[in-house]
This record gives sequence, structure tokens and C-alpha cells, in this order.
Amino acid sequence: MSLRGVFVVTVTPFSPDGKVDLAGIEKNAEWLVTQGVHGLIPLGSTGEFASLGDDDKRSIVDRVMKTVAGRIPVVVGATAETTGKAIENARFAESAGASGVLVLPPYYYSPDQEELFEHYSRIAGAIGIPIMIYNNPASSKVDILADTVARLSRVPGIECIKESTGDIKRITELRIKTDDRMTIFCGWEDMAYESFVLGALGWVCVLGNILPKEAVELFDLIVVRKDLPAAWLLYKKLLPILRYLEYAGKTQKTLKYVMNGMGLSGGCSSSPKRDLEAADKNQIDALLADFRRA
Repeated sequence: MSLRGVFVVTVTPFSPDGKVDLAGIEKNAEWLVTQGVHGLIPLGSTGEFASLGDDDKRSIVDRVMKTVAGRIPVVVGATAETTGKAIENARFAESAGASGVLVLPPYYYSPDQEELFEHYSRIAGAIGIPIMIYNNPASSKVDILADTVARLSRVPGIECIKESTGDIKRITELRIKTDDRMTIFCGWEDMAYESFVLGALGWVCVLGNILPKEAVELFDLIVVRKDLPAAWLLYKKLLPILRYLEYAGKTQKTLKYVMNGMGLSGGCSSSPKRDLEAADKNQIDALLADFRRA
């Protein structure tokens, strides 16, 4: 399956006692498929992968794969602190039927550019499904430079990059230095319009958990239909909630609050995250008021 379009990076609902709600994961995945998103990404940052043990991660992947049943691609988060563990995670994802894996650099030990090249090259050599590089310096404390991405774009199996530096110029630099060998996914919520205009062909999308049809429509208007004026009107309407999700520092809690209100399975957050304050809930409700009326 082609890795392009709106790929929703999904939440992990927890019960109040801290257990993963697998029935809720199934419910959310089925709903997202019916809403027309192009792909799902479990075990990303939004899915609180760092708070999950191996057994829970595998149970989540198995449930998502069985629910989706091949209708859309599933790219599984396979990030780990060592190359060996990342390979183990990636091989499991492949055996479960994933269409690709999303891999952040080791996020405690900050590797240099040569170590990054070796890390991703070794993972690619160990599996037969595509790798989506995840460049997020704020999370991993290391920036995968465009020159390194250009080298990696020549490694078989490394096909995509989730670009999350927040620097819109990076998309141009990546396209030039990779000679368009790499499919670029926007990884910054309030840069989706700009990223598509500059040539990104995908969006690893947080917003899609709560407004999937709007996210898909934005992609379709720009990338498929080339209707920039209509896309701009939609984007301006979406920008307040996109900016809240990107900058408020409460992404998972915000999504879960909204999803619970929609009848989906947001569930609780992993410990020690607390519930949102009343003021936060009121602000979120105000940001989404127009969409709820529609």
C-alpha cells in the first residue's frame, strides 16, 4: 500500500487502573477507517509508546491489525533506545502485517549523524517493509540533518520521513538534497497547509483523532484537487485547534477529553499524567464549538 495521505497517530486509552483498553483501541480504529483516513500509526508519541511495556505494545498492534484487516495501511511505531531493540520491534511489526514502521532516533542517548545513519541502515536491512524516519529534535534531542537524510534516502527500504523540526524551509531542503526520493510527511500540526504546498505528500496527523474528515479534506483540496483558495479557508478555521494541539503541551489529554465526549474511547492517560483542569476543558470546547455545530 502507498504510504501517503493522512495517517492518524492514534491515542492509547487506559482504564483508571492503568490497563490498556484494547476494546477501546478497536472501537477507535474502526471509526477512523470509516471516516476515510489514509492510514493509522499506533505506538507513536501521541500513543504514549514510552509508557508501554512490550506485551502491551504487541497487544495493541495485534488488535489494530485485526480491526483494520488490510483496508488501509498501518505504520507501527518501533522506536527504541538501541538498534537491536528497534530491530526487534520492527520485525514484530512486520510479522503482524504492518505496512511500515515509524522510528524516532534513540531519545535519551543523543547519537551523532554517523550513528544515526548506521541505526537506520541496520533497521532497514533487517526488515522488508518501509521505514518512516521520524525527525523530532524536541523529543529526541538530535536533529537528523538533511545531508544525513539524503544519504539514508539511498538505502533500500527507507522511503519516508516525518518532518517535525517546525522549520518549513526543511521541506525544500529535503526535496532538493534527496532528489525527491523520500516521501515527506508533515509532522507539525500548524504547518500542514504550507507543507503540502511545498510538496509533502503525507501528514502524520494528531488532529485526525477528533476531526478526521476535515484533515482528509485539507489534504485532498491541496494535494489532489489543487484548490488552494478552498483549502486556505478550511485551514484558517482549523488553525486555532491545530495550534492548541501543537503548543499547549497537553496533546494526549486534550484528545482523550474530546474523544470521550464524542463517544469514542479516549480513556485515561498513563501515570503520572493528571486530568485536564476545568479551564482547559472550557478552552478546548470553545475551540471546537464551530465544528460541533456543523
